[in-house]
Amino acid sequence: MTNLNIGCITTREQYDEVRSHVNSLIKEATQKGMLEPGADNEYVREISRLAKLSAEYEDTYLNILPLRVKNPLLQALEDYFYGRNMKRKEAAELLGINESVFSQIMNGKRKISTTLAKKIYSDLHIDADLIIQNL
Repeated sequence: MTNLNIGCITTREQYDEVRSHVNSLIKEATQKGMLEPGADNEYVREISRLAKLSAEYEDTYLNILPLRVKNPLLQALEDYFYGRNMKRKEAAELLGINESVFSQIMNGKRKISTTLAKKIYSDLHIDADLIIQNL
């Protein structure tokens, strides 16, 4: 593995070089089995360092729109049901709502009612502060 000796990206050429190097590191590390979840090794640290430099360059010089961030409450619900291998239909039944209503809620097209918020808190044990902050 070779580290790229760069501390700050100021030109598009440097940015392209860093991205190319990161892709090479990812390929090499993957082949060696060094990118497993929770791994902490020289590949992970260098890829992380270069990714941060790239992000700083993108924020400063490129007009890249940020990704939409999912509502934390919806993410908590998604994680809850995913962790229990539940389909949307099963999740809707557990919450006592129609599957289409559940889909609209999870897609951010419908608000969570107070009644449903209480059910989420009491039945799923999702943190009340998270629920209140994201209604």
